[in-house]
Amino acid sequence: MDHDNILAAAATALTAQPKSTLEVSAAVAALVAAFVLTQEERYALSAFTQLTDWLPAPISQSHPPPDILELVPIAELARSTSFLVDAVHTDPIDAWLADLLQWLTTAHAPVLARDTKDHRASAWLFLTSAIARSQRNDAILDDCRKRLRKPTLRNQIDETGKFPQEMATANPFRNTLFNFDLLSGACQILDSPLDPLWTFELIDGVSLRTSAAWLFPILQDPRKWPGVSDAEHFRELPGRRPGLLFAGRAYSRPEYVELWHTTPAAIPPDIAASVPIRQPILWTTRAAHGF
Repeated sequence: MDHDNILAAAATALTAQPKSTLEVSAAVAALVAAFVLTQEERYALSAFTQLTDWLPAPISQSHPPPDILELVPIAELARSTSFLVDAVHTDPIDAWLADLLQWLTTAHAPVLARDTKDHRASAWLFLTSAIARSQRNDAILDDCRKRLRKPTLRNQIDETGKFPQEMATANPFRNTLFNFDLLSGACQILDSPLDPLWTFELIDGVSLRTSAAWLFPILQDPRKWPGVSDAEHFRELPGRRPGLLFAGRAYSRPEYVELWHTTPAAIPPDIAASVPIRQPILWTTRAAHGF
């Protein structure tokens, strides 16, 4: 992994005063990634402080309810807490995440998002999978695995690897990349030796492998993008995509991993919300106690 970039991000996060959920998630992920690398407790303690300073009221008490896309950064925040259990007392955070998981799986608004056929459904799957993993909720994890296989792959990916629903939006390139990262992140958290989701494909060959293969030459050269240009921030894309790294590791494609490594790590502010994973090391490393 990118050790120098992780430590640089953590150094910034140590003195940061993040306010938004996206900023808190990015800062906490950087600090926890540095803790994973170095085992220096100062990083874990700072991450815990930033988490507890930010922790809002339970989501179930929010009026009006938040949009599912606003909650996407909490997935990496939840993943981060799995590495803190031996360093700090995470009970308040765990209780807040348990409330959020209950809301995601029972409330009307998130269930509507879950049942769409675009990146909102992927956001639900990514977020719910990450929180269920942090809570060790096997029943919900099993449900998420089933949803990834069917209906998600069938609803979202065509036989060429494209995401037709995203291609029809006002920002098709950004939403395609965002959706690929969301599904790859969900697959990364859900895949297991007993249920190998990365290699799963539908009867006509539709799979995440086909999407990765379709996207790779476009990520190499964005001029090959076959759709219309995005309405906003098209020139700032594609950026460094975590889904490409995960796919490269899963499919033994070193060229994917190399492209990820050679793409600048900085994320332009205007597209930050469309990059759901800042610290892939947290998603490729197994936390203690089976998390």
